[in-house]
Amino acid sequence: MGVAEPVSPADHADYAAARANPYAEELLSLIRKVSAYVSEHDAKAMRRDLERRIQAHPGTSIALGFAAGVILGKLIQR
Repeated sequence: MGVAEPVSPADHADYAAARANPYAEELLSLIRKVSAYVSEHDAKAMRRDLERRIQAHPGTSIALGFAAGVILGKLIQR
């Protein structure tokens, strides 16, 4: 394929799939970890873990809470 030749949709799809694959694999790994954590812990243990993380990282917790509130507000506003 030369410089001036158009890119076919199939080439573009292959390129996009190749770039997205590492992200999809990382997301799948995260989903598996969360699933294992939820199946191995009860609600009280999850709450204790969350409280510890919030106490260890208060700034990040505030930022995440703010971001979640903005997203939730946008969704409710629709």
